[in-house]
Amino acid sequence: MNGIIYENDLFGFEFDCSIQQRENGLVVFGKSTDDNKHIVKFLATGPRFDIISKAFEDATYINHITGEPFVRTSILYRLLFSQAIKKIDFVDYESLDSIEVSKVDINNLNYNLVKLICKKWLGEV
Repeated sequence: MNGIIYENDLFGFEFDCSIQQRENGLVVFGKSTDDNKHIVKFLATGPRFDIISKAFEDATYINHITGEPFVRTSILYRLLFSQAIKKIDFVDYESLDSIEVSKVDINNLNYNLVKLICKKWLGEV
């Protein structure tokens, strides 16, 4: 990303993936292929200290035996996703509308998808 992203700004980023929608309505994302390549755009907040700090605080666990902290990465990524990502837009996939992330049950999303989106967001900010 070129330029500076301020913490209260919203910015967009995107990536390519394959999309399959099953008969039951479930949407499956995967690696893009030559015959199944779609652009998914995201609208997200800038790097806000309070969001990242709170996510790390809530995802960190202190081992009661050794006293060592460790981060539960699945919780960290889900917290970052729910706080930083605001909107998902399926650019060239007609059967799916844009989604407001606040209306998504984050626990039903595949962990690898959440992880991929969060890593992309962290790389952009």
